[in-house]
Amino acid sequence: MTDVLVSEHLANGVQIDFVDKTNRYYGDYHRVCIDVELRFAVDNHAVAHKFQTLERMGVSGDDVTVVQTKLIDSFRCGTMPYMERPVFPDKFMQSLVKRKSILLPGLK
Repeated sequence: MTDVLVSEHLANGVQIDFVDKTNRYYGDYHRVCIDVELRFAVDNHAVAHKFQTLERMGVSGDDVTVVQTKLIDSFRCGTMPYMERPVFPDKFMQSLVKRKSILLPGLK
């Protein structure tokens, strides 16, 4: 089961979901892990893509929520201004097409 901590809806049509993948790995130590997933429409089709993983190791149980908030706030300050630009969805899709042509020979 995925637990969406926060969803952001940008003016350019991109929806950003911060999905909690945090787990306890030893005693009271946790690996705080948040997948950043993008959702948007391209040619009338919904597209979803895992964009990035935010992670911090060795977090005590009492600090998990605070660290999750800090990781999301850091993403908002650093990466989201770029993602809010009107051209972001098109440029992002172009980069995916280029990556697929490199990863899967024969697609051009």
